[in-house]
Amino acid sequence: MAVLNNTVTSAAVNASLDQEFIKNFQGDADRLAEILGIFGVETVPAGVSLKMLKVTGTLNNDKIDATTLPGTGSFQPGCSSGSKYVEGDEVALSKFAAEWETVGEAKAKPYRKLTTAAAIQKSGYEVAVMKTDQKMGSLARNSIISEFFSFIAKGTGTATGKGLQGTLAAASAALGNEMENAGDASDRIVYFVNREDAAAYLGAAPISMQNVFGMTYLQNFLGVQNVFLTSKVAKGTLFATPAENIHIFGIDFAALSRAGLAYSVSDSGLVGVAHAPAYDRVSVETNVLVGMLLFPENQKYIVKGSITPVA
Repeated sequence: MAVLNNTVTSAAVNASLDQEFIKNFQGDADRLAEILGIFGVETVPAGVSLKMLKVTGTLNNDKIDATTLPGTGSFQPGCSSGSKYVEGDEVALSKFAAEWETVGEAKAKPYRKLTTAAAIQKSGYEVAVMKTDQKMGSLARNSIISEFFSFIAKGTGTATGKGLQGTLAAASAALGNEMENAGDASDRIVYFVNREDAAAYLGAAPISMQNVFGMTYLQNFLGVQNVFLTSKVAKGTLFATPAENIHIFGIDFAALSRAGLAYSVSDSGLVGVAHAPAYDRVSVETNVLVGMLLFPENQKYIVKGSITPVA
């Protein structure tokens, strides 16, 4: 007998579950990207090395001494004389170097959950499958943030201040000096602070707070914008970096699809989801492949602030 029109099939139910998971995850990621001013996700193949950039160099406008090539009578540039450039002379070379430190690989992270038919019958479909899917998504998001702070910890800038407000100012100054010396600037500095360090200030004034990708986001907090409160930063410390230094990467799910791994995928390749019946275990499987990676590119543009007590 032919299947009736508009029959709700298991495939349709699974597709709906896929889209629900993706919508929740993508919504959180989009809000974070909006705050950081990131307008696009960069797609990288899994296994590509992740490298943090360190740029060094100095300008040179010294006068060049010319030396005679032996036996030729010809002249070649020699060393800088120490005196300054004279109009019409050859310009001395300035030397710069861009060094890349490999800090890991772009890896898709797979997760799987099995919800039994008995659990569905006992608790209901929404609680047994959808609520646990939401928990699974929040834990996957937490793993992304944890990895991000493992990269943040590799920053080379340091600052020390008295109390939280003093340390925010010190970190901002240190970062500003570093960027100015490199010929850069930013008006979107992002700060990451431990919640316990901020707790004493949160009840003292009306502050607008919202939850963004598992962190608490504050605007205009103690005189600075774009503050994230998170347990991933150790108490007594904070980090500051330009928003432009943070990149969002996603993986190429199309290659996986060609290999037979057909996930429902978010628009930017941040996460793939596939729900499927597991009849051999009388269960429903939730398969999640997280391709999202938050990555700070320049080590020198990450400042770690150390908070000392106010006397």
